[in-house]
Amino acid sequence: MDNLSYKKYHVTFMENNDGTTVLHTFFRVLLTVQTALLCSIRPMFGEQEQYAYEYVSIILSMIIAHTVFVDQLYVLNFVTFCFIVYEFCSTNSVEDICKALAKLNNISSAKIKTITFLRGLTYLITVFCILAVDFKEFPRYLAKTERYGYSLMDTGVGLFVIMSGLVHKDVSGGNCYSIILSNAKFLIVLISLGLVRFITIKQLDYHEHVTEYGVHWNFFFTLAVCKLVSSFILYYSKKPLLLSSLTLILHEGLLFFGLQDWVFGENDRESLIDANREGIASSLGYVSMYLYAVYIRSIFCNSLVSTYEVLMKFALNVGILWSLSFFINILRPTSRTLANAGFCLYVEAIIITITMVVYFFEVIYQDKERGLSFNVPYTLLAINQNGLLYFLVGNLLTGLININIRTLLVNSFTTFILLNMYMLLTLAFIAYLKTKGVKI
Repeated sequence: MDNLSYKKYHVTFMENNDGTTVLHTFFRVLLTVQTALLCSIRPMFGEQEQYAYEYVSIILSMIIAHTVFVDQLYVLNFVTFCFIVYEFCSTNSVEDICKALAKLNNISSAKIKTITFLRGLTYLITVFCILAVDFKEFPRYLAKTERYGYSLMDTGVGLFVIMSGLVHKDVSGGNCYSIILSNAKFLIVLISLGLVRFITIKQLDYHEHVTEYGVHWNFFFTLAVCKLVSSFILYYSKKPLLLSSLTLILHEGLLFFGLQDWVFGENDRESLIDANREGIASSLGYVSMYLYAVYIRSIFCNSLVSTYEVLMKFALNVGILWSLSFFINILRPTSRTLANAGFCLYVEAIIITITMVVYFFEVIYQDKERGLSFNVPYTLLAINQNGLLYFLVGNLLTGLININIRTLLVNSFTTFILLNMYMLLTLAFIAYLKTKGVKI
């Protein structure tokens, strides 16, 4: 098979994916959350030993769950859950739990461990998937869907946007100029990464899927739009939940009255807008998710209520979002390409569910009197410190591997070795930066 034939084979292999079920996708994410939680609530080792323990517990289990034991997802989740329950019950009584939930929510807005935990985990899963998807051992139903459906990589895209919203910088009291200035560094980095990715792909003739975001558009540009547009919207109103809802309603209305037909139409990609219709049309949906993430952060930062009240507010959101996403999907199928209401609500339902679970453990284990602590895994702390750089390194290594190896043609053993080497290299680099105190 020559290079041109392999490229066509690769593109064809990735096409026409309808994804999997909501439940299956949720448990894919939950497994890695559970393994990371187990590391967080157990006593920590020395730094080197802890990194090794976390690699085996979190990363190695993630690789195995998506390759070797891909069909044993629910068994792996159940086994991990049993370990967590055993650890939890052996260190907490009902009285301890009640006392913890009755305390005021005094978590520092600058050091919300749950957000650090979730953000690091999102980057980790994303970096793993961008290479794993190029191997046959990684099931097609986990890759990005063509038009409609649920998948792990679709979910990762949405979670990535929400993580950006969770660390949104408030610019209250400023003006339009201060908004642009405060976001300038982040926007310049994102736009630069987007341009570098576009130029690199074109120069190397690297395989790409135009129907994902368009000819020139990519996910870095979507993140930049979310950051800038959301900052301006929040400047005029401090009601992120209302703004998120209105933005999503507007977006869904535009899709219904012609935007969806334009995106999925067979129009030629002659103009710049037509060429990038998927990326442009989906941006408003991602903005609504970004705004919802800002709302989640506002719940965390409310120090006037008890931790129990915070959990109840999360639980209320869980019930509403899962119900809405279920019923809306019946009327208008979920689409990551469009970032429609079904997709946005489904991703928000996943993140708020996981947020509630992780926050519960943070509350219970932040108890110095009983000698307990909730420790964000070292691996996730290192990733969180240089998240975008970690993502960039992952993209560069993925490109390098794909240029030199025909990943779709390698056997299972080679796949397992390559994925482990890739994860070890990226994590070693990011851990080294953390030990040196480098933050880019």
